[in-house]
Amino acid sequence: MATVQRLELMRVAQGQKPADLLVTGGTVLDVYTGELVRDWVVAAKGERVAYVGPWQRGLEGPGTLVLDAQGQVVVPGLVDAHTHLFGARYAPHAALPHIVAGGTTCLVTEISELAYVTGELGIRAALEALRGLPVKVYATLPPLAAAAPHLERHAPSAEVYWELFQDPLVVGLGEVYWGNLVFREDARFVELVDLAHRAGKVVDGHAAGARGPRLAAYAAAGVTSCHESTTEEEVLERLRLGYHTLVREGKIRQDLEAVAPLWRRRGGTVHRLSLVTDSVGALEILEEGYMDAVVRKAVRRGLHPVEAVRAATLAPAERFRLDGEVGGLAPGRYADFSLVPDLGEFRPTVVVSNGQVVAREGRPLIRIPAHRYPEALLNSVRTELPSAEAFRVRAPVMRGVVRARVIDLVTHLVTREGEAELSVQDGEALCGPDLALVAALDRQGGAPFVGFVRGFGLRAGACATSMAWDSPLLIAVGSSPEELRFALERLRVLGGGVVVCAGGRVLAELAAPVAGVVSLDSLEEVARRETALDGALRVLGARGPRPSLTVDVLTAGAIPHFRVCDRGYVRVRDGAVLGVWA
Repeated sequence: MATVQRLELMRVAQGQKPADLLVTGGTVLDVYTGELVRDWVVAAKGERVAYVGPWQRGLEGPGTLVLDAQGQVVVPGLVDAHTHLFGARYAPHAALPHIVAGGTTCLVTEISELAYVTGELGIRAALEALRGLPVKVYATLPPLAAAAPHLERHAPSAEVYWELFQDPLVVGLGEVYWGNLVFREDARFVELVDLAHRAGKVVDGHAAGARGPRLAAYAAAGVTSCHESTTEEEVLERLRLGYHTLVREGKIRQDLEAVAPLWRRRGGTVHRLSLVTDSVGALEILEEGYMDAVVRKAVRRGLHPVEAVRAATLAPAERFRLDGEVGGLAPGRYADFSLVPDLGEFRPTVVVSNGQVVAREGRPLIRIPAHRYPEALLNSVRTELPSAEAFRVRAPVMRGVVRARVIDLVTHLVTREGEAELSVQDGEALCGPDLALVAALDRQGGAPFVGFVRGFGLRAGACATSMAWDSPLLIAVGSSPEELRFALERLRVLGGGVVVCAGGRVLAELAAPVAGVVSLDSLEEVARRETALDGALRVLGARGPRPSLTVDVLTAGAIPHFRVCDRGYVRVRDGAVLGVWA
């Protein structure tokens, strides 16, 4: 803050100058003490809180906007400590007005999705898209940890990372996968963690499946949080090792029910624990909300409403050392808050961000113009596809039966290495029961790797995506080489996104021209098209809650245990790249 601004806040706090915005008649939730204080007022000057306390003369003037909070609780703006604004298919400008309408006024987002495609350019483009918004969005720098080292080729130099750490929007280093850091002891990631600490930033972790000595080694390396706890025991283990532990309830995972015994048995108070989304789908934002929906669900699962709000305000703010700016209603902090009739139901009637009323009765009062992304990000899918012949799996024999490695789907996200017996005709290995082809290729060109996935359920057609996690690859799952190629060709023409095709027809598609991962459509249109994509895949036999998401994550290096890249299958635990033949 400038000196003049601080002086104005001090004068308003003492009643020497009127506030710009004044909230009266309500009950203030003090997250610092856990108190609900009746008949306090909140006074803001510009974008900051100047005074919180009993009524005093001099706060109201002719130009003061007064909000009557009678019968309501004044609650600090909610903070999402871990999300993926560029990885949920919609653009930030399309989603943020709807997000803020539910009382979320601050987010910390990963920005890896653009960076996997164009490296430093993608990082800087993402940061520029987050500046000057009516809601505060901070970022963690992507370490670009991938299933295979060659997929990390766009990672910037250590010197560039050091420069980027100086950006005021950057609050830490993003998800450093524990396999890359602990199993492989990759020197690049060790250096990035050290750089983050030297720059005074935090280091986010992703320790799915890590226990005991390996989880301890991850903390010893300098990682200070984890959002991958899926049970009460995993949360406790991380808390005991000093991790700031994030509990997810969003598009990718819903962990509140599984970890709820933690607070039910501990009297409802859990320190160093934050509620996060890890991203929310477009339809869910429109129909259910954002962090407001997470707070409601936490309360329904036994967390006291005050503790639920604290885990969605002060705890995440403290985790990122932002508690001097956001996370509570106190002088000097940003004037971010909601008026909520019922804490447990948490449906704001008014939302204020940066001292401005931005939503009423669940409806946003703001619009955010679309951001202009660099041309290089809008033209990232440039591969010329080979013929369907390149998508056939050639066997080591002309006919008979062979054993092949396959990706087995354990859940719609988790995989393992499997084997299957395949029939061979004229030298081509054919899909057996419940098997589909999976193809991976670089979006800049080159030969595809084609293998097999079991358990997806696809009986016909294909799905192709440029939204493959942790990589710049194009991925397709299909029932035949011809279907694979047709879907990938439509994806190329589209310039990126997701397509579902069958029998030479496009059944559903979502264009994502920004690096092939971000759509420029409205949130409502993204929701409609996502629903159509998954509906079309189910008609073709695909299983799982979000079949198109299952295709996206087949490249993810953070999720156990067997993935795919353009050079073969990847065994996550050691990074080994394997061929089809067992």
